[in-house]
Amino acid sequence: MERDDPPDSLSDEQLIALFKSVDAPAPSAGFAERTMRAVLRAPLPAGRKALRDPLTAMFGWAAVIAAVALSAGMVAASSPIVASSFSRLITHGVGTGVWLMQLAQTGLRVLEVLTTTGLAVSRAIGTAEGTTGLVLTAVVGALSLSALHRVLISKREDSQWQELS
Repeated sequence: MERDDPPDSLSDEQLIALFKSVDAPAPSAGFAERTMRAVLRAPLPAGRKALRDPLTAMFGWAAVIAAVALSAGMVAASSPIVASSFSRLITHGVGTGVWLMQLAQTGLRVLEVLTTTGLAVSRAIGTAEGTTGLVLTAVVGALSLSALHRVLISKREDSQWQELS
């Protein structure tokens, strides 16, 4: 569907060129600062109150929150079940922390053994003789496991190993 252009209208290209030739309005430097100073100096209309200082409001809310927390703490401290539950929670929390520290120490010892083993294997793999030795060790281990599996799982009736299972 084509649009019908009246003969006296401007084309799209002409309108785009016209819009590009007009400079966008921009406020002068310092406009916002001068405007805010003027607003602060101007008297307030009747019935309006001046805004409070944000720092004062923040301190006021902090005082309200502290008072509510203090009163909730006092109520909780006067209730024996809350106090015993809180002390039990602290006791278990400290015990869990000590257990985790012991677990971390054991874990670090195990990681130290694994790191030493890994370094030894990586040094051995760096040489042809070490690589050959490691491959032969793995092959002997696999064959030994296979032979042990055959001995323990054999189906012979006269096997002495069947009596053990």
